[in-house]
Amino acid sequence: MGTGMDERLRDIGEDALIEKLTTGLVQGPGVVVGPGDDCAVMRTADPEMFSLLKTDCLVEGVHFASDSDPERVGWKALCRSLSDIAAMAGAPEAALVTVAASADHRVATLEGWYRGLNRAAERYGVSIVGGETSSLPESIDAAFLSIMLTGKVARDRCCRRDGAGLGDRILVTGKLGGSFASGRHLDFEPRLREAAWLAEHFPPTAMMDLSDGLAADLPRLAKASGGLGWRIDFDVLPCHEHADVSGAVGDGEDYELLLTVSAEKVDELRAAWAEEFPALPLTVIGEITETIETPLEGGWDHFSRA
Repeated sequence: MGTGMDERLRDIGEDALIEKLTTGLVQGPGVVVGPGDDCAVMRTADPEMFSLLKTDCLVEGVHFASDSDPERVGWKALCRSLSDIAAMAGAPEAALVTVAASADHRVATLEGWYRGLNRAAERYGVSIVGGETSSLPESIDAAFLSIMLTGKVARDRCCRRDGAGLGDRILVTGKLGGSFASGRHLDFEPRLREAAWLAEHFPPTAMMDLSDGLAADLPRLAKASGGLGWRIDFDVLPCHEHADVSGAVGDGEDYELLLTVSAEKVDELRAAWAEEFPALPLTVIGEITETIETPLEGGWDHFSRA
């Protein structure tokens, strides 16, 4: 492994890189949550409300194939950030869009991206208020979209990923696995309504969205919650059709909610959930423990796969 000036991104991976880059960043008194959660959280002039900030990018050849339907790519670009707003139980407000492409890129493709962005914005009540365009070197045969999204959440309903406790049950919404192979990664629905309902009726002790896969995201939640462990019951993992347990754990791009709830509230939650969201499963898949009892393999890491 490289060290010092010879160290490469592939040597340390995404999580370690983020830790290196964000340690010691300037944060003023208005910051409630800085780097390390699904969104940054800021105080506002209203003491009862927080502001949410999120940025995310979609890169051709990484998050979508060059021959993907442009409108579906645009939908995904905004819905990825909406999924992070959902993880904090927030409501989205406004988006800025940055697009970068080589001068040889087809205009029709970018127009398709914006149709998809606009469709998602209309569906979820987002105002697209501006952004930026930039060229890329002609040697780079790819393009990307970057979304900066704002949102809001009531102070007493803001969900974070750092509150899980020993004995809490681990739950996921929906089904997992096979997102890229099936094309679902371009068509998913962010769980905004479901997350807001949870925060109002059964506040999770911790919550985040599943974007990099259970194998990558659950360890992040456990680490943020004081370095705890987990036990997963692989026999009950809710798998999509044609996806196996390995895919459900490691494929990523599910954009479901991963949450923890105290054991005493689980049965009541699941009964109320079945009444409110009968078409969407909510599955207890394990428990927060002191140490890792069921190691997980897989999950998406941008740089370790380079």
